[in-house]
Amino acid sequence: PAPPGSPQQLLFSQVAKQYDGTQSEPVRVLDLILTNETEYTPWSSMNNGRQGNSFGEVSVAAGTDTRFKFAFADSDDPEKVPVEVPHSFDFCFFDIDTGVDGVLSESIEACGILDYFHHGGGEDGVPEGHALSYYLCDNIKGDEYLEVTTPSAGCKLVTALREGIGSDNPVTWLDVLAGPSGGFTCEDYDLCPSNGVSGYARGPSNAVVDIKTCATDGSEGAGLFPQSSVNVTARLRGEPMRYTMPKFVCFTYPAGLSSFELTYHVGPNPGAPPYYGRNFFFSGAYIVAADASCTASER
Repeated sequence: PAPPGSPQQLLFSQVAKQYDGTQSEPVRVLDLILTNETEYTPWSSMNNGRQGNSFGEVSVAAGTDTRFKFAFADSDDPEKVPVEVPHSFDFCFFDIDTGVDGVLSESIEACGILDYFHHGGGEDGVPEGHALSYYLCDNIKGDEYLEVTTPSAGCKLVTALREGIGSDNPVTWLDVLAGPSGGFTCEDYDLCPSNGVSGYARGPSNAVVDIKTCATDGSEGAGLFPQSSVNVTARLRGEPMRYTMPKFVCFTYPAGLSSFELTYHVGPNPGAPPYYGRNFFFSGAYIVAADASCTASER
């Protein structure tokens, strides 16, 4: 527990490094400070914090909307005064799905963004030359898992379309991106398993049913995470990639921001005890430097 008098916030230390292209050492190491700007009710606050080494996690109760503020500060500054990020940057959100029969549906509204993207494209397609473009798959139909609408100018609302359970949750970037590090390619996403069947009934009372029989349904989205991949989270190995990979979105924010806000919504769970809810996962992805030949990673 935090000591008495601690700020009501989540502090993620040393989440990013900034480089200016003139030296191998970063010019600044950034902390991320997360606060709620509206009333916040957790599902289980014990889940709040880091999820492994890659993602942050926040628990939100069923039937609530919360506007969160994400602010950057210099890790060496004990006062944690917000500092501007001099380049545009991406921030990504993972495991956007619903519970059984669409209850506990998750949605995220982000404003003041330049663009968004996910597997299969985005507003302007998969961004060419982007650090993540080499790991995003055109053949993964992200828009079948996420509905993206424009509630107002400069804002995007991303709403879950597919069911999911806790064991689908990614833990690292290698659980959602294709590439040699994870041991599979975009083509593997559509590769039918040797037994001709992909998926099984899962979740409470096996009520989440997403099964593909390749002979009748085709092989699109039938691929499994390789059992042999040591970099994919162990519980995902041998599971259908479609349970995890298509359920994330990245927003691109403009240069010069010291903070940004977004609203996270969890739908109701009728007839269930009030303590249910969802956890949302997030991570920075990459900073575009002013000089296009120079980039700085933010992981």
